[in-house]
Amino acid sequence: MKRFLLVVFTCLLFLTGCGSQASDGPDTDKIVSELDFLSSKICDLLNNLNNISLENYELIAEKVTLNQDADGGKSQTGSNQASSNTGSEEEEGGGQPSGGSGETITVTEMRNKSILNVDVNNVNWDFMKQNIENINSSWSVTMLDLYNAKVSSDDIMAFDDILNKTIIGIKNEDKPNTLINLCNLYSYIPKFLTTVSAEKSKQNIEGTKYYILTSYAGASLDDWDTATASISNAESSFLSVLNDTEYSKNREYKVNKTYMLIKDLQTAVAINDKKLFFLKYKNLMESINTL
Repeated sequence: MKRFLLVVFTCLLFLTGCGSQASDGPDTDKIVSELDFLSSKICDLLNNLNNISLENYELIAEKVTLNQDADGGKSQTGSNQASSNTGSEEEEGGGQPSGGSGETITVTEMRNKSILNVDVNNVNWDFMKQNIENINSSWSVTMLDLYNAKVSSDDIMAFDDILNKTIIGIKNEDKPNTLINLCNLYSYIPKFLTTVSAEKSKQNIEGTKYYILTSYAGASLDDWDTATASISNAESSFLSVLNDTEYSKNREYKVNKTYMLIKDLQTAVAINDKKLFFLKYKNLMESINTL
């Protein structure tokens, strides 16, 4: 099967080359953008396996009914009590009548997303299935661009093989295997960036993120040895960013903050508490994503 795919890609590349003999070679910026998309989507899937969001707030919409009082005023009934928190907003969703005794409005509220209250067991598999299909669709384009950029065919086919395993794991709603396979997928992001000669800082940051995600997967599976070793590797990898004076000169605060949050996560790993780890992990991922 792999040999067949290689023949198909070779033929496609040959035909592409015939159509543009004056090509200046691969578009590195385009490939980096495509890899950024894969990186973001893989992270989203990993986070979703524990219902972790890097957003601090979520918008909740609830429908409530306004009943007519005897004196002509209106009172709220239904599920409106949750909307009385500070920071809530109300919008009338068209003011649709509800049986003649009142009207229905939509109440929206900004709610804090607490890591300590998150349900790590109830995975939204519909979200997982939809987004792995999006990754699979985008990969077909990225794959050809990587071949054109002379990326190792073995690495490309290895990524494709792991992607297939990930799809099967998500189809079967298998959380442990999905965690492992998604991390294995992510390991190829820094490899691909290195081959296409992306900026060195970009390579080092993505390499660091891979180790952080591997530590996260270990903690998710209560494999604290893997979590410990991986966050130590993340620190070693990030030292390349920290010591890159050219890159850091205009980002000193963000770089130093990220390094300190890596050290903070190392401390949390030693306690072997999953929710504490997730809390520190969220802070770290928010910080490294700003670099």
